[in-house]
Amino acid sequence: MTRVSGTPAAGESTVATQTGMRARPRLACILCGTPGDVLHTGLIDRLSASPSPGVWSIRRCVDPRCGLLWLDPAPLEQELYKAYESYYTHAGRGPNKGVIARMMGAIKRGYLANRFGYREGVGPLARIAGGVPWLYPGRPPELDLSVMWLHALHKGTLLDVGAGSGWLVEHMNSLGWDARGLDFDPVAVRNARAGGLNFHQGSVFDQGFPEATFDAVTLCHSIEHVPDPVALARECLRIVRPGGQLVMATPNTDSLGHRIFGEYWLHLDSPRHLHLFNRKSMASMITMAGASQFRIFSTCRDANGVFVASRAIRRHGRFDVNASRSALDKLAGRAAQAAEILALVANPWWGEDLVAIVDKPGGPGS
Repeated sequence: MTRVSGTPAAGESTVATQTGMRARPRLACILCGTPGDVLHTGLIDRLSASPSPGVWSIRRCVDPRCGLLWLDPAPLEQELYKAYESYYTHAGRGPNKGVIARMMGAIKRGYLANRFGYREGVGPLARIAGGVPWLYPGRPPELDLSVMWLHALHKGTLLDVGAGSGWLVEHMNSLGWDARGLDFDPVAVRNARAGGLNFHQGSVFDQGFPEATFDAVTLCHSIEHVPDPVALARECLRIVRPGGQLVMATPNTDSLGHRIFGEYWLHLDSPRHLHLFNRKSMASMITMAGASQFRIFSTCRDANGVFVASRAIRRHGRFDVNASRSALDKLAGRAAQAAEILALVANPWWGEDLVAIVDKPGGPGS
């Protein structure tokens, strides 16, 4: 596949004023150059407390070897900040308190000790309790994402790109990593720094990190937010040390949730989600970024939340990310996740999350 540039094609307007944000039409796939058909239209911002302006469409690459989805028109890069002025990453991180929270924390530490080797300070009782999450198959993927599938053997320096509230940076530091966050949203960065976290502001290209700076770079639901995912993945690989890993988690357009809810699917998230991937387009993007050693899989992680939010969008036109969920909603969400777990037996690519783990060649023992 041949990558096309982000410049508009002949005859395309560079400004689409009907969106309320400066934007330009994006008719062709950024990965392979193939035209895209309109898949969803009439989309608005359905998650922010103060919705961003505009009406948007989603196009899908017609090449069956790709299938990338993208936002059309595409906001100009200098306009993207408008979509995050009241985004949920502005919320602070409240402490977990109470006996139940401490008990759940012990179970989580036991699971991570057993599965990923984070054993420091974890006693035998917690190790035994770490088997509890396996009783409900939806829980392990949630805990796996809490360390981005990184094993304790790889502990070192970590950069979380698109770190938002900084929850992952804080958690990885607690497990012995030297973790930093990076986000272009000044409010999110200010909140994270106020919580004592090491945060950079801007894009990864702005930072001037030397080559091979980090043992791991993570993008937890970040790659879908950027105008040029190939360039971002390439830069992240450049700053990973030989033997290190780049780990990305992103919404999966082949998921059961997207199949059920269509235009009401939570993860369309216009106008913030600029590109959405399935396994084929993700593999193409990673290969174009220069990687050859990687694996991709899907998980049912947060299928419960996706179901609750997508149902609310279908019923009410929006979903309040920061609102507490009713017991009935939580039960319905877990039932939906259980259904997706069963569906994954029939098709392992129907999970809500798509995960890519990229290994950079080299390092000791290679």
